[in-house]
Amino acid sequence: MILKKDTILIVGAGNMGFAFISALLDNKISPKQINIIEKKPTLKLKKISKAKKINLFKSIDELNIKTKISITLIAIKPNQLDSLFTQEFNSKTKNSILISIVAGKTMGTLKKLSGNNKDIARAMTNTPVTVGFGTSIIYFSKTTTKTNKNKATHLLNLVGQVDEIKNEKHIDTFTALFGSGPAYLYLLIEIWSDLAKKYGLKNSEEMVVQTMLGSLLLLLKTQDSPKSLRAGVTSKGGTTEAALAEFTKNNNLQKLFKTAVSKAIKRAGTLSKS
Repeated sequence: MILKKDTILIVGAGNMGFAFISALLDNKISPKQINIIEKKPTLKLKKISKAKKINLFKSIDELNIKTKISITLIAIKPNQLDSLFTQEFNSKTKNSILISIVAGKTMGTLKKLSGNNKDIARAMTNTPVTVGFGTSIIYFSKTTTKTNKNKATHLLNLVGQVDEIKNEKHIDTFTALFGSGPAYLYLLIEIWSDLAKKYGLKNSEEMVVQTMLGSLLLLLKTQDSPKSLRAGVTSKGGTTEAALAEFTKNNNLQKLFKTAVSKAIKRAGTLSKS
């Protein structure tokens, strides 16, 4: 099975990095295969590394030179990337596929910093990876082998859905639509909950979350299209029709969403160039 024989290095064990550590353990990957570099380990990380006997280091210098790393996941902050790629780091990871989920750092930057490692993947994901329901996208260097592509894809699959793209520019679009996507939903929940509260309904946030969760589960279970399910709720002359008429008048909602996402895409592009 893929990953069962790989030695994995995870650099950065914040929320994203920790999500991958948990997913690997949940999928019966031996703790002996997992190596973590984290300068400031949290109490949670210290506990799990001690309980599972995972190798936890504060720098690449502490990693045994004989350890043959085959997969390296980089999950640090963008401003930490340059200092990571030391000569020793590149030497110890030269035979592994590098998977970067560092925001805004392009394939060109990764190639340059890594000393032209031939197997590189640039990926982006979103915060639902922490509960195993992430949405991820991955872009490979042209020289990445099929075997290493499979390893990288499989690793991301452990925390949710993953799709490969052939154009790196699509990462900016993904970031705006899906990386930021959870925030759009949380804003909707806030607005919806506040409105319910103003109309005197108790437990408004819980009801909104339950309505949203139940609707999504129904969508998954029936496999009907969102448009079809929406039509099923909309009775002619009823309350739903009245509300939807306002939402869709002159395509106002669609236009607003498109404008907002366009600004996010533009911002993502600016950050990638900086």
